[in-house]
Amino acid sequence: LFHQKHTMMSQQPTATNNSSITNEQQMMMMMQEEFRAGVTAILRSWSVLRTAVDSGWGGPQSQKKAEILRQSIYEFLDGSTYPPKIDLLDFEDAITIYMEEEFSITLEDGSEKQISQDIFRMYQDCFQKGDPTLCRQLVEKAAQASQQIASYPVTIQTTEHDDEDDDMEDVAAAVPSEQEQHHAQAYAAESLFGYCSTQQLLQQNIEEPARQLGEAAPVKPEPQLDDDGFAPVSTKKKKQPL
Repeated sequence: LFHQKHTMMSQQPTATNNSSITNEQQMMMMMQEEFRAGVTAILRSWSVLRTAVDSGWGGPQSQKKAEILRQSIYEFLDGSTYPPKIDLLDFEDAITIYMEEEFSITLEDGSEKQISQDIFRMYQDCFQKGDPTLCRQLVEKAAQASQQIASYPVTIQTTEHDDEDDDMEDVAAAVPSEQEQHHAQAYAAESLFGYCSTQQLLQQNIEEPARQLGEAAPVKPEPQLDDDGFAPVSTKKKKQPL
């Protein structure tokens, strides 16, 4: 499913370092940055993920696991195809499995469905319509929420699109300026939680690297039996219902 290694954002081309790119390529890169900023806002505002990281439910590498989740979304929803490489239901399942396996969370609030729907709607707006309005709205909401009490639950609300005529007018007015593009790029490059940069978190050396989003769990080794023929019992971290 999402069996791909994450890449560093610094490896992505930018509109300022290649004078030979076309207008279409420049618009694509602008939409990528706007979309990534929106994904960052959604994950920051997801109280389940924030609680899991703050509480260390993913162990000492909880922050890095959150970053890997975001990088995996960037790579699979990179704007190179429409429809995207993965459908909505598979995406929801991948999010659910990743949170369960990496943070020991059993999602019971349906929040993975809401964030998946919002991410896919942003993808459609950016890469089919060329409209980053929703991305910017979610970034603004996340910025406002960050000024409130950290434990306050944040729910991302979205509204339905207006009719097609209004949508076309919005698209025409939504072409990002150079300043807006730089803002989106900087926002998407920030770490989700904490003070380390995204690059520092992803380059941390850990004994057991976190799995990529959607990657199958490793095969467990056969238990070793003692002289009496009994296998040792290992304790397991209790899953956190949310």
